[in-house]
Amino acid sequence: MGMLLIYIWLLTTNTKDEANNILNSVYYLVIVVFTIVINTYLIGLDGFMLRKTMAVVLVLFVIGSLFAFDVASADGGPANWDGTIINNMPPFEDAGPDTLGIYPGSYGSQYCRMTQLANGDWLSVYSVYDNNGYKHDPNGGVRLHVAKSTDNCRTWQEISSVAEAGRDVDNGNLIQLSNGDVLLACRSVIWWQSYKVDIYKSTNNGNSWSYLSTVDSNEGAPGTLGNPDKGVYEPHFTMLDSGDVAVVYANEKHVNKNPAYSQVISEKVSSDNGATWGSEILVAWDTNSSSSRPGMPVITKMENGHYIIVFEVGGAYGYNIYSKTSSDGVTWSSGIGDKIAHQTGAPYVLSLSDGRLAVTSNTHVLSMSNDYGATWYENSRSPWGQWADDNNLWPAIYQTGPNEIGVVTSVGRWYGGNNVQIRFGTLPASFNYTFPAGMAYGWTQYGGSWSLNNKQYTVNSNDCSKSVIRSFIPSFKDYSMEGDIKINNAGQGSLMFNVTNASAGTDSFHGYAAGIETGGIVWLGKWNGSYTELGQAPLSVNAGVSYHMTVVVNDGNIKVYINDELKIDVDDTTYNHGAVGVRGGFNNSVTFDNISVNPLKCKYTFDNNRSDGWMNYGGTWSVDDGKLDVTTSACGKSILKWTKVASQCYTLKGDVKVNQSGQGSLLFNVTDPSSGQDSFRGYGVGIDTGGVVWLAKWDNNYTQLDNESMTINSGTTYHLKIIYNNGDIKVYVNGVEKLSAADSAFKVGYVGVRGGLNSCSTTFDNIEIYAN
Repeated sequence: MGMLLIYIWLLTTNTKDEANNILNSVYYLVIVVFTIVINTYLIGLDGFMLRKTMAVVLVLFVIGSLFAFDVASADGGPANWDGTIINNMPPFEDAGPDTLGIYPGSYGSQYCRMTQLANGDWLSVYSVYDNNGYKHDPNGGVRLHVAKSTDNCRTWQEISSVAEAGRDVDNGNLIQLSNGDVLLACRSVIWWQSYKVDIYKSTNNGNSWSYLSTVDSNEGAPGTLGNPDKGVYEPHFTMLDSGDVAVVYANEKHVNKNPAYSQVISEKVSSDNGATWGSEILVAWDTNSSSSRPGMPVITKMENGHYIIVFEVGGAYGYNIYSKTSSDGVTWSSGIGDKIAHQTGAPYVLSLSDGRLAVTSNTHVLSMSNDYGATWYENSRSPWGQWADDNNLWPAIYQTGPNEIGVVTSVGRWYGGNNVQIRFGTLPASFNYTFPAGMAYGWTQYGGSWSLNNKQYTVNSNDCSKSVIRSFIPSFKDYSMEGDIKINNAGQGSLMFNVTNASAGTDSFHGYAAGIETGGIVWLGKWNGSYTELGQAPLSVNAGVSYHMTVVVNDGNIKVYINDELKIDVDDTTYNHGAVGVRGGFNNSVTFDNISVNPLKCKYTFDNNRSDGWMNYGGTWSVDDGKLDVTTSACGKSILKWTKVASQCYTLKGDVKVNQSGQGSLLFNVTDPSSGQDSFRGYGVGIDTGGVVWLAKWDNNYTQLDNESMTINSGTTYHLKIIYNNGDIKVYVNGVEKLSAADSAFKVGYVGVRGGLNSCSTTFDNIEIYAN
């Protein structure tokens, strides 16, 4: 029975974080069963007792296995969390409690921070206690260990350490400079006597360190800097647009100043790569309460060029989390900023590559923002699931892949102290649902009678009944939603997006919907318990005919396409996140199919009459009336150089118009472009007034992959769509599939546009890239 207790312990302690799938549960079951067999042999369990014991084991196994799965979160947040241990310092027999009453022998490893190096490796730094502390050993104290991962954070090897004899060195933070040097910031403390924020430098990617400078300090006689403490702690780096490096940190030195503050967040800037530091800048301080304690700051630059800092506020605020923003990272308004709900203690903020913000804290709730911190919503269950508790401390978030984040924290151990672990969560990049027969998994219906026939989703609706997908919610702000709508009898049907607070009833939700009606219109509206029309356009809609609708949500702009033809274009910023779904009409039947959501990677409309980011190779280029024009005699091309598509699964769309005669094309997976008709490597899809649409590739020479005859009229705009999927290429013109080919010669690269020959004039617009 002892092993049964061990199995229960394996399933109910944080050690389970390394056994979070069914295979690990089977592994532990095998250990238990093997032990029972051995015990039977050794102590002679009779048959009844053996059967009884095995029954208990199997019950425990079933229960444990259920808990061993991390259930994919509802509401579309990161799911399928799994992870690994970065460091687990083993316990040892110590000499008793240290200066702060902590027993070094059971401390383990804590407070991990990471950075990715220019060569792709990751470094992590964390605190360890491998000695008796400076109370018992003049050379003792908390130390920092540094580990390296060469496989994207999956495995780790310790490579170096930083220690200061007779001091506690903690709160490590890392950054790599543009010159390749790696800086390590830390607090260095002799409690109630000496406090420093020190900087160490490595010139060999973290393999060794040398002291570089001190950002701030407070020195006194033994015991004089306590009651209250007067220290400096918790440094965090950021790079400024100027190229200078900045450190923000918690600062108690203002407690004896006028005005007095128990703690503030300070900042200092270095213009010489951390060798010296400028004067103190106040970042966050509570003008209403001198006893409040802003601390644990983390700062990052957002996609919009501004900076955001998050921090806890102790004292009367209960360690709730607040945020502030700055246009330059050094100019801050007074006060403590805005509260982020459901976050408490030791926050961390990450700016994702697509512009979203992610925040977590000691509550282990993951919150997201699509509007640079103006509003927040909970995007997922905790990455630590049911295993998150008060002993899991000081988390941090990092982007470890295009659609993956890693959350690192100090996990409490059942026998005392912590170890450092990281868990990885997949950020869903897209959603596609074709309604396999008999299944609508993850959809929640509100009113109406819903059925699945011929792999399609049909509703008989009396009051605009709706169905919302709860297993995926776009957490990105810019995306496209597509779907097929067929109205089976007179009435309407619609796609819903950015939906919250859904319930049964005609207008019972918040969000948007775009629909078609057999009365002859396509419309776009928004709801907050009542309906507001945003736009409509005439459209011939026949019962029994399927119409393909695309809704593009792009930074407050909403476009509605029917069969790839733009019908509605409006601006509205009321709702910036929520679920997607489908909606019937009044006393009618509607069928839906092929519902998909894909993030908008790039959208270029030239509406500001500028072509920033485009690099021209030959031809005469101009931007007029919100469109890009080229006149060329040798197929001049223009490449969008700031948007290299690294994905091997994406969709490229664009409008092409040949103004007199000749050709125009969209280019993709382009590298090595230069002036000249065939001077690049990559692919192109073009239309030609000679009566053809073609697909080709270039390796500084031309190879045709596919073509089809098609009437191409000069002065007419044609909408091209190219779906590239791991070498499989499909081409659509005005929503109709025309060409296909399989070719994987060029897997990644830039997108662009290309004119024709013999003074050809071509116009381009609405260039869009989506991840598939």
